[in-house]
Amino acid sequence: MSGRSLLFLLASLAILAPARGQDATTLHCQPGPWGKIDYHYIYLAAPDNILNDYPLPIPQTRWSFLGHDLGWAKTMLTAAGVDAPTVLRLTTDPRGLPDAEGMITLFPTEAEVLGLSAAARLALYHELSKYEENATYHDPICVPDGNVEDWLRGSPIPPKFIGLIHQLVYRDGDGYFFSDLRLILNYAQSDTEARQWTKALTRVRAVVAELHVGPQENLADLRRYWSADFHRTDSLPMLEAAAQIEGGTQLDLTHLFPPQPRRLVYSYSSPDIERTGQTPNCHWTSLNFFNYTRQNILLDLKLASSAVLSDYEPVAPPYTFGDVLFFLTPQGEAYHSCVYVADNLVYTKNGENEMMPWLLARFDDVKQLYSREPNYIIQAYRRKWPPGG
Repeated sequence: MSGRSLLFLLASLAILAPARGQDATTLHCQPGPWGKIDYHYIYLAAPDNILNDYPLPIPQTRWSFLGHDLGWAKTMLTAAGVDAPTVLRLTTDPRGLPDAEGMITLFPTEAEVLGLSAAARLALYHELSKYEENATYHDPICVPDGNVEDWLRGSPIPPKFIGLIHQLVYRDGDGYFFSDLRLILNYAQSDTEARQWTKALTRVRAVVAELHVGPQENLADLRRYWSADFHRTDSLPMLEAAAQIEGGTQLDLTHLFPPQPRRLVYSYSSPDIERTGQTPNCHWTSLNFFNYTRQNILLDLKLASSAVLSDYEPVAPPYTFGDVLFFLTPQGEAYHSCVYVADNLVYTKNGENEMMPWLLARFDDVKQLYSREPNYIIQAYRRKWPPGG
């Protein structure tokens, strides 16, 4: 590896923060054909080389709606449950008049944002999420299990503002979300502090997992499971070497991944990947899992769909290593996918966004993020061997 490549790799790695101080709580997967797995949580934050490419938002909350007028806004806000005085003030503010592109923008005060009831916040933020101009409402920040204190533990955000964030977290589906970045940044005392807080708010929860390998484990079963029934045997030398350690050992689970995901997990998008002109998304990530060479044609949704139809077949539980789990709308549209690893663990990239890393994560955490789609369906597909066969 060249010095330049090494430096870039180091710059691309996320900050790792244990979930609970220095001694992260150890959790356990259910035993299965994958063996015995222990894991703990870490939080990853986007690296500075990516964050510095994004301008900080103006610290004034604004709600934008394209193709509507203030009369529509008044009706919408009232139906959402916003109180009458707030509706009146927002819809008579002359700053809200439609611009040349037909965009109306409302400017709520902090008191008005904090005063929203839980039902009104959810209804209003659902409407805001329909417009890409409302970036943090369109793609809200997920707070794992709604636990703001664990999520931001050790961050530079002062406790009183962590408490304010807690007030603004809202539940949508099975997940908890935060969208009011502008409001919080209003309290930052400098550009540097605002960037530090923004970095902290990019934290996502991941999993570091270890497989027990030793005399008490059935090595034959482990070899079969982690090689996808001997169709991808790259990691078997590592597994067999670990099995020779006297008394047994614990093997980092990512050492058993195929080459592509093993290189990407816990990291962020890099220039060699960005040369395609498009940031890799969840489907590119899932369908390249077993590929020795990245297939960038999978960035195209139609070609990705074609690959699923030709190279995969639908399967029901129990799932096995490498199965692709698709989140589908009731109409059958796939809006997310991830790769089954073992028990409740999956490999995923949650969004086509440079600030979203590749992760080993709990499937329950992924479901928290993507349960905003009502009545979603999960359908698994398993790779055919040989592909297309």
